[in-house]
Formats: sequence, structure tokens, C-alpha cells
Amino acid sequence: MKKTVFVLCVLLISASASFAGTIGNGSLKGNYSFQLANAHYDSWYAQITCYDQQGNPYTVSGGGSSVDNQTVLGVVTFNAKGGVTGTYTQYGQFDQNESNATVQLSCTPGQGNNGYAVYDPASTGTFTGTYSVQPNGTGGMVLNLSSGETVSFVIELAGTAAVRSTVFMTQYDSNYRVEISGTAILQ
Repeated sequence: MKKTVFVLCVLLISASASFAGTIGNGSLKGNYSFQLANAHYDSWYAQITCYDQQGNPYTVSGGGSSVDNQTVLGVVTFNAKGGVTGTYTQYGQFDQNESNATVQLSCTPGQGNNGYAVYDPASTGTFTGTYSVQPNGTGGMVLNLSSGETVSFVIELAGTAAVRSTVFMTQYDSNYRVEISGTAILQ
């Protein structure tokens, strides 16, 4: 009996290893729902020049700051050959100019206010791009957004099937800090 169980275990391990196959571009195929999120420190600011009773100039400034969340939801389609297309909706994009415009300053002490953060309405778009997966399950993805922006992600695959069920995606800024990250799940 023990020998039969051992043989079955060996067969199952061999079958699962052969089913998983070599990891590469073909490990991503089909539609994946994704969610990306980040937290940003945003600030807004304005200043005016005022004059005292002797005509000497001085500066009055105001503004504020907050930590805000931005989320991107969508569907990405991998073609198993290194090509990618998709759609997305972006929520919580901070609007610097509109936020600065909310600051109301006055040369009269006690008047005015520091304003508030303003966010753009949800926006939608499409993208095309390329991806590459290394045998260790890591790789890269470059997306060309319909807005004209190009974004790059480091990707890592998870799952054991020939077509991987999960993709972790991380975008870094120029100082190698995480800009936005999230997960895509096979539909």
C-alpha cells in the first residue's frame, strides 16, 4: 500500500510539472481583470504680494496638503506572444492647477482660506503594448496609453498552470520608488 501511494505521488508531481511547462510569454493568455492603486502626497499653494502702511511689500501664502489614493481598474488581454491590449478607468487623479485655484488669500488678517484638493472626474482609456516573461516568472510590460503616455511595469507571474492565473504589476518612478502597483487575475 505504501509503495502504491508513493508511486501515485511521484506520478502526480511529474504530471503537474509537465503541465506547468516552461514559463515564458505563452504563460499569459487571455483576459485578466486588474486593479492598480497608489497613495500620493499632494499639495496645493498660492501666494500674493501685499503692502504695509509704509508701502513695503510682504508675501502672504497659503495652501494645504493631503495623502490621496488613486485607483486604476480595467481589463488587459495577453496574446501569449508578447502583445497586450486593454481598457482602463482611472479614479482619484489629483488636479494641481484646480487645487491651487481654490486658495483664497487676502492682505487683511483673518480673511481668506487655504483651499482644498480637487480631483479630476473618472477617466477611461485604452492601451496597447508589449510584454516579456523570463523563465523565472518575472518580466516587463510597456503600455502605450490612448492619452499619449507610456508606462512601464515590472511583472511577476503566479500560479502553477501552463497559463498563469495571476500577474503582479509594479511601476517605479525615476528614483526607483513604487509609483503604482496591483494585481491582474485571469477571468
